[in-house]
Amino acid sequence: MVMNGPKVFRWVLDVELLWPTPPDGTNGLQPSAREATARWASGKESQYALSLLTPGEQAKVLRFYRPSDAKLSLASCLLKHRAIATTCEVPWSESTIGEDSNRKPCYKPSNPEGKTLEFNVSHHGTLVVLVGCSGGDVRLGVDIVRMNWDKDYATVMKEGFQSWARTYESVFSDREVQDIAHYEAPEHDDVQDTIRAKLRHFYAHWCLKEAYVKMTGEALLAPWLKDVEFRNVQVPLPTSLVVDGAPEVNLWGQTCTDVEIWAHGNRVTDVQLEIQAFRDDYMIATASSHIGAQFSSFKELDLEKDVYP
Repeated sequence: MVMNGPKVFRWVLDVELLWPTPPDGTNGLQPSAREATARWASGKESQYALSLLTPGEQAKVLRFYRPSDAKLSLASCLLKHRAIATTCEVPWSESTIGEDSNRKPCYKPSNPEGKTLEFNVSHHGTLVVLVGCSGGDVRLGVDIVRMNWDKDYATVMKEGFQSWARTYESVFSDREVQDIAHYEAPEHDDVQDTIRAKLRHFYAHWCLKEAYVKMTGEALLAPWLKDVEFRNVQVPLPTSLVVDGAPEVNLWGQTCTDVEIWAHGNRVTDVQLEIQAFRDDYMIATASSHIGAQFSSFKELDLEKDVYP
């Protein structure tokens, strides 16, 4: 594939250690989730970050019950503002985040001659991912998933993998459900490793479909969801499974690009789609409506240096 299309930048921000909650002053009593988020928002670092958002965005962040969810929402807003301000060369105060007709976040410059930006954001676990591209000639979608090993493994062992897979029949086509339910994982000595391989295959399906759907601007409730299916889904391996030595030196694993997209029985050939492993439990899928888009490597951002104005 000749990469002569638009340049797509890709950012990752880990919020795990950002905006800590101030010490608990409740004399050991367990606060409610709402109280925990309010206490988190009272911290000096949280207050500064929140001050960079509009009142409406602040309210949206503070509607979350758990501080962990509020942090992801806060980071998502900050990355959108940074992407708009940097790419479109406008002051932070003018990096207004809007919504299109499908309620997909977008940027509409107040000046008709101003630069535009196509972007999409996803978050899961402690990571927030943003992909973006200058101009409006391409549509982008991104999704990140974090495997919930303990919860999923317990459910699979109780119900059986095929039964567990069929709980997602509303999202996947009949063929996809069969592919997931009957996936033959590479042989492992440990049954847990076999189940993990099957779960990674499921999450790869989920991540790819979500990225594609987000690219179109519609949600997983799209009426045509089951009519779009992914075939030849390859599962990107984390670095720890493909290299010897110290995988912590490079946390990015394999990238897979050979997935086939089919819609209403016809092969879709005008979408570029890839999925990459990160750490041992994350996968990130990127979708572009432009074949030949130049996907950058993912850049892990530093809040102070790369995000704050």
